Amino acid sequence: MTEEQAQLIANFRYGVIAPVVVRPLGRGEQARLLRELAGKTYKIPFSKATTVTQRTLERWLRFYRKGGIEALKPTGRGDKGSPRALPRAVLEKAEALKRELPSRSVPQIIAMLQLAGEVDAGQLKVSTLRRHLSELGVKMPSRERGHRRFQSPHRNHTWQGDCHHTLYLPDPEGGERKRQAYLIAFLDDYSRYVPHAEYYFEERRPKLEDALKKAILKHGVPARLYCDNGAIYSGAHLERIAGELGFHLIHSRPGRPQGRGKVEKFFQYVDRSFKPEAYALIASGRLNTLEQLNEYFWAWLEVAYHQKPHGALKQTPKERFESDPTPLRKLDFFRVRQSFLWQEQRRVDKTGCFTLDGNIYEVSAALIRRTITIRYDPYSLDLIQVWRGSEQYPDAQPVNLQRTRHRDLGKPAPAPAPVSTGLNLLELARRQHEEDKRQRLGEMRFPRLTEGGGQ
Repeated sequence: MTEEQAQLIANFRYGVIAPVVVRPLGRGEQARLLRELAGKTYKIPFSKATTVTQRTLERWLRFYRKGGIEALKPTGRGDKGSPRALPRAVLEKAEALKRELPSRSVPQIIAMLQLAGEVDAGQLKVSTLRRHLSELGVKMPSRERGHRRFQSPHRNHTWQGDCHHTLYLPDPEGGERKRQAYLIAFLDDYSRYVPHAEYYFEERRPKLEDALKKAILKHGVPARLYCDNGAIYSGAHLERIAGELGFHLIHSRPGRPQGRGKVEKFFQYVDRSFKPEAYALIASGRLNTLEQLNEYFWAWLEVAYHQKPHGALKQTPKERFESDPTPLRKLDFFRVRQSFLWQEQRRVDKTGCFTLDGNIYEVSAALIRRTITIRYDPYSLDLIQVWRGSEQYPDAQPVNLQRTRHRDLGKPAPAPAPVSTGLNLLELARRQHEEDKRQRLGEMRFPRLTEGGGQ
């Protein structure tokens, strides 16, 4: 098994036990929750199994609490314990039973097969047979279910994350063309407070990670992060970050986005309140760059959104977030930064070198012809960490540095043009925001996360 495969399995295992890891549980609650998790079906990497026993979950939980996500990597065969494929004759008989009497339910068919001695008790799962029958073209009854309104019990219990396609700016490369700006936002379910939101020129993984990193550094780690199934939210890298920082990454089901309704409402308010004013500034030539757009947006966010009473809460988002006594789980800056580093596998050649994005790097001679793990900040390719398993080696030394930023970041935005003055809701909000900051004492400041943040 490769290191990459082992990491995928560790990510999956953490995702299963995360509901137990990320919150304090009273007496008996852990066992109850583990029983619930053991009763669910899963798509397990590199395995035909669809369920996990409670005993296995307890072992994973013990491993994670002792050694973190690294301890969840498999140490033996990846397919050990996986059930063998069901005999085709069993599936054909199950199909015949369903077609013979369509009203037979899947659990009923399994019970009939067990009574007939075709399968042992527990060998055939409901989800497995349902999937096979669907693949064979057998019409299955729909399982439509309603949904109820969810309310988090406290701040940072659940963040909703999403990306909104909002407005167009003048293309930084000049001409009459326009370029779309994407708003990536994280919203606290309990308070409707926005830990961080920012406009970017691309809806891509580096931008999502940049926004999430800033949100966590400013307001702590959430217990759960709830987002859709888009490609930028579904990669193994984000799953690894969740495991290392200790939050539960949850994806809404395809076609059922109702759980993200609060962040969608926020985007609707952005379109009603911020977007028209921003376009007015663009039309007058007072807003031209992405950096200017974000400066106006952050001012609007603090003045026109966070301090506006919410109809359902009867409080402002800022008041509700700050008045909740639940402690914020803040982590050291360098630990957060380390978890957000990109990670890849490389094979060191006979000269002790490897390549990354067109650059050539040299490592310790002890790693010649070995596979290593490299971790790096995509905005600073001159510094590459080198790992083999859990052991860190000296950083790789650049031999031929063609680029200092990873190509997946896109082109950096040009330097912003000076902003002219004038009256506008966003400019007034920005002015008020600056005045509020001057009056606040002891305001915390964070180091700039990345040289290219917000590009």
